[in-house]
Amino acid sequence: MKKTLSILKIIILSVVIASLTFAPAFASVTNGEELNVISPDSGYKILVPDFVELKEVIVGGESIIAVVMKTPQIDKDGKYPIFEIVTTDKDAYKVESFPGIMTEGQIGDFSGIFKDGKVMYNPTFMISEDLKNEDLVYCFDFSVFDKNDNYIFGASDINFVFTNDAASSASEPVQVQEKTAKPTSAKVVINGKQVAFEAYSIDNNNYFKLRDLAMSINGTEKQFQVGWDAAKNAINLISKTGYTAVGNELAVSQNLTSKKAVSTNSKIYVNGEEVKLTAYNIGGNNYFKLRDIAKVFDFGVTWDGKLNMIGIDTASGYTEN
Repeated sequence: MKKTLSILKIIILSVVIASLTFAPAFASVTNGEELNVISPDSGYKILVPDFVELKEVIVGGESIIAVVMKTPQIDKDGKYPIFEIVTTDKDAYKVESFPGIMTEGQIGDFSGIFKDGKVMYNPTFMISEDLKNEDLVYCFDFSVFDKNDNYIFGASDINFVFTNDAASSASEPVQVQEKTAKPTSAKVVINGKQVAFEAYSIDNNNYFKLRDLAMSINGTEKQFQVGWDAAKNAINLISKTGYTAVGNELAVSQNLTSKKAVSTNSKIYVNGEEVKLTAYNIGGNNYFKLRDIAKVFDFGVTWDGKLNMIGIDTASGYTEN
């Protein structure tokens, strides 16, 4: 870029090396326009001129945090400058990427060579008019290779939204909180039967996926449906309605470890009325506070410290601690 960084709005995203795997990115505001993405000491970062704000968007019923920037302009070579990748990794030689639009697929490609530890990420797009559509979410994952074409770094889930309004009146900047989410070691017993969950504890509160909870109490009087309301751009929950499975409910990963949790403000409607629920994005999935869901659908939740056990009882109503 010909402009100096001193006169550009700059956003810094740090990404962590994940050997032979992609490192999913999620952002949190720490100081003005500086955002941390996974690890600030990885040796990689990207600089985004024309940064506007962070924005929470819903895609396919899931909440993600996207970087909002002014719509990039095509240069004389037919490319669109998006951001600059900067690294201290002396083995980094080449970057390759196949940018896409969420829900639509690949829309372009990019290949660049590092010079003095820097390379401008300026892909060629197969389309141009869609860049003016502020409802689209763009994915700019990239891979880094050494001079021998050995893969040494990958970053994924770097999501962008373009705006034609520098002030971005679409929404207020997202105020994001970071917490540490620890795997829940407690047993979970539902109506007397133990059920395995991939759940986490944040500030001594238990967090579960909505679809996991819906599946686990399906067929009871407290069952609820989880759907997507396109008109409201929100998750829609319907009480006393059988749950429709999507196929990945109640999956539990092996060797769970503590993860960074980033607060989200997903729009949730229950029977058509908006409700406020405490939620965090953990590893790319939204987790909701168990007691919030129990209160909304009026089922009992208990804690037995001696047995290290969470109890869920759909035959009883919700009571506060």
